[in-house]
Amino acid sequence: MEDRKVKNGDLVLPGDYLGVIEEFMPGEGVREENGELYATRAGKVRINPEKMEISVEPITDTPPLPKVGDIVLARVIEVKPQAVIVQLLQIEGRENDREIATSKLAGIHISQVKEGFVEDITKEFKIGDVVRAKVIANEKSPIQLSTKGKDLGVVYALCSRCRTPLIRRGDKLICPRCGNVETRKLSPYYRKLKVSL
Repeated sequence: MEDRKVKNGDLVLPGDYLGVIEEFMPGEGVREENGELYATRAGKVRINPEKMEISVEPITDTPPLPKVGDIVLARVIEVKPQAVIVQLLQIEGRENDREIATSKLAGIHISQVKEGFVEDITKEFKIGDVVRAKVIANEKSPIQLSTKGKDLGVVYALCSRCRTPLIRRGDKLICPRCGNVETRKLSPYYRKLKVSL
């Protein structure tokens, strides 16, 4: 292959030749084929001389990825004895028109529900609840969340008997239809956030 040097900041398209494996380690957006490096997406070439790595930074808007420290909204899809499994809905403070770009499953371990001992996780969360939680680990699947903290917890819940949206009265939730009273790990934002259901 003839020597076509790419420079930092060059625009490339998928399949464009970037260099050889002896020159650079392939980073994000780069694949190696028979010792040669090619772009896997349209973007700008980024060369990291310290790591001797070449990558392609996308020029299009990429779907958001939850980072440690992000606040997310998620729907509870399963309640187990030691954890709840949730489906991520959105990352707070990011455009709501883009889907999250990863497995949408996350977990909240019983030790991360609230400060203090949690005897029964089913008194804190039910299937269908929408939860405001903080990302505490995202390096492996599922993403780990926490609802420890005053402003975190359930922000929308349905009656477990008749599926009517529950109304908050102090630290309890009451069903306006059947009168059922339930408890949750509640956020002060209960029914105050716009939740895309």
